[in-house]
Amino acid sequence: MRLCPILLVSLLAIALSGCGPSISSINARPEKYYQHKVTFRGRIARMQFLPHDTLLEVADDQGRRILVRSADPVDATTGDWVRVEGILVPEARVADVVLYDVVTADRVSVTRAPRLLGLM
Repeated sequence: MRLCPILLVSLLAIALSGCGPSISSINARPEKYYQHKVTFRGRIARMQFLPHDTLLEVADDQGRRILVRSADPVDATTGDWVRVEGILVPEARVADVVLYDVVTADRVSVTRAPRLLGLM
């Protein structure tokens, strides 16, 4: 009898944890998120250190990617899972190159991989 309420609460927690914007939803309709704060989780696919910035290519578990620009140093390496908090901008100038649909990160922190990796 106790298993049913515990299972129901667990399923509800899993369903609500996926309600934030994901990399795929940001890429599908970026105009919806322009100049809004976004928070998502992904794995660092590529990392490039520039004189004043760090440019990251962050991918989710399905391989969808987004560019993240961080003015602060990032304490992660390629392959680490990170949580990104920042603002999606339509275009940003990075080392004399204009890039489109870039997240200007306020914070990039190392996190764990999703518990149900590849399930959804």
